[in-house]
Amino acid sequence: MLRRMFMALVGSLAIASWALPLSAAPAEKSPEEFVLRVSNEILDAIKANPKLQQGEKKAVEALVDEKMMPYVDFLRMTRMAVGPKWREATPAQRETLQHLFRETLIQVYSGGLSMATDQKVRILPRGQNDGTEAIVRTGMSSATDPSKPEIQMVYRLRNVKDQGWKVIDVNVEGVWLVSNYRNQYGPIAAQEGIEGLIRRMQDRVNNPQALAAKK
Repeated sequence: MLRRMFMALVGSLAIASWALPLSAAPAEKSPEEFVLRVSNEILDAIKANPKLQQGEKKAVEALVDEKMMPYVDFLRMTRMAVGPKWREATPAQRETLQHLFRETLIQVYSGGLSMATDQKVRILPRGQNDGTEAIVRTGMSSATDPSKPEIQMVYRLRNVKDQGWKVIDVNVEGVWLVSNYRNQYGPIAAQEGIEGLIRRMQDRVNNPQALAAKK
């Protein structure tokens, strides 16, 4: 579980950093090169910061805010996670949902960051690329212990005009990040409305110990 949590965090942080505007990031010849470069940059940043490895919330937030959030657009991710009820949310509610979704990702996955000190990533075969959308498959494994199983991650990317490749979702061992949260948020929004979903998300952020106790 911890390994999956760590991989999901790397994936979600990668989604953030892959939202860089074209002028802020070097152009890649292929989505595979793009994924490999940014994955390694994120792993290197975590390896170089002991506070990140310990999962300190302020350190994780600083990583997101300083290196990713100035360029990231969580709008698409949050909209997809909330589902059809997103259309009924007011602009203020949408801002709140984006903030709480970001806080949830940081809170849930930061505990696995210590694993980054021993990880390496490689591109796996059987990806897809039609020029507009692409699927990139990667494997993440221990750099020092080959007996540990490799974790497979799949990135879904879209080639945005004048901006290049952007990741729109990540799959860790068969579980899509956005779809996983949509399965949680969708029924709540349908039964309790947007305000009900916001209350539930806020409760989760405010009471991480209670959430951990349910696992």
